[in-house]
Amino acid sequence: MRWTYDIKADGNQTSFHGDPLFSDDLVLIGTDGDGIGHIYAFETSTGKVRWKFAFSPSASGRAGVNTGIARLGSRVYAVALGDEIVSLDLSSGALHWKFHSDFTAERFSWSNSPAAADGRVFFGGLDGTVYALDADSGTVLWKRDLGAPIATSVTLEGEDLYVGAGNGHLYRLIQSTGEMKTDFKVGDNLHGTLVFAGDALLVFRNWMVRDSELIAVDRSLQKILWRAKPPENSSWTSARPYVWDGAVVAGNDAGLLSTFRLADGSFDWTRKFSGIVRGIGFSGGVYYVGTLDGDLYAFRWEKRKASATP
Repeated sequence: MRWTYDIKADGNQTSFHGDPLFSDDLVLIGTDGDGIGHIYAFETSTGKVRWKFAFSPSASGRAGVNTGIARLGSRVYAVALGDEIVSLDLSSGALHWKFHSDFTAERFSWSNSPAAADGRVFFGGLDGTVYALDADSGTVLWKRDLGAPIATSVTLEGEDLYVGAGNGHLYRLIQSTGEMKTDFKVGDNLHGTLVFAGDALLVFRNWMVRDSELIAVDRSLQKILWRAKPPENSSWTSARPYVWDGAVVAGNDAGLLSTFRLADGSFDWTRKFSGIVRGIGFSGGVYYVGTLDGDLYAFRWEKRKASATP
């Protein structure tokens, strides 16, 4: 073990939910909990807390950040529970500005990850509106009401912005103006991080509940390329679809890590673990799998063999 940090030393925090952001010699990650949550900047080599930024509870009583963190130059951007986006200094954690959507925050709901590019920060609100904010000042540059709470991350590709809403639609907007380019019905209960892979956009439907699907849609949002259900009548539970070596990788609540061919969604192989699969990583020829039991597994996969070698 290189280093550890106990977040409960700073209050009744329960979880790391979002992806970490690696930046220079720091790793940034958000926590959430009852009444308190933070963004931490840890030194990657020692685990020393360079800075931490505390969040007050939303109207639901929960606080903190359950999403990924975006970076643009010397600023970082995160969406807190209750639908407030903040701009912090990367080196010190000082607050530059904050902006709250029109979401009333009287009920609890997960927030969604922002994105940043070309001097703008994009934020999909639980009020059903996509916002483009000036990265330096937080001024609203444009906003687009989609009529349903935003249910996925805001994802940028070229000059376009992609986002999914609670009405089961995927939308493609022009980043500079918010003008609608495409509105495509995929299915109810879209969730999580949108992932681009080749000519496809990947998204989960019914995440962590029965009748889950992993769906691949073409980039122009004109047609569904393929759908994949988890094996053993289970539900998809990995934080998002992952892509590695020409395959789409996802995990479920039966402890199965499954891969599908990106080209057509055909099943490739699966491997069983103990616990609900959540986080997946890759480095070289090694797969890393984290489960909600608190275990981390590492194994190698050799192509053209019938099973994984632990």
